[in-house]
Amino acid sequence: MECDLDFESSLYNSLCSKTISTSSEILRYFTTYCEGKKKGFDKLNPRDYMKLLLSTIVVLNVLRDEIRELTLNLEQKLALDVFKKYAYKELIGDYEKNYLKFSLWRKNDILRYSIDKYDIFLEERNLKWKKIYAIPIPNYTHMNTIGAVILRVANKLGVFEF
Repeated sequence: MECDLDFESSLYNSLCSKTISTSSEILRYFTTYCEGKKKGFDKLNPRDYMKLLLSTIVVLNVLRDEIRELTLNLEQKLALDVFKKYAYKELIGDYEKNYLKFSLWRKNDILRYSIDKYDIFLEERNLKWKKIYAIPIPNYTHMNTIGAVILRVANKLGVFEF
């Protein structure tokens, strides 16, 4: 499995700038990442997980050249490919394994976000709620793998040397 992190035409490319300090972006990312890991990615509220997910894509874009130089195992290549394809609104592999479902629900003037398994039909559980929006998002299980890859790059760049 080849892992080519080409985010050039991605929607998320506009979120990062060439003038941004790579080390400050990595440090900012790991602040959020470590909070999520400590709490448990599956325990984060849906909005916080989405923020972490989007910042992960931005950091992967910033580090794409350094990541290409790494020797990655199959699990790391799969996780990176899931995130790369997600940046292009594409899905790969086993959907139930690689993705979760992020949904936005409304009841009267109340909005509710949820993250659930990809293959669950939530309409039956949420009869009084109207589903406004639902999209697949990369599974929590890939977040540890992606974090390990970004940490390898950070160590290689000397970001955490004091």
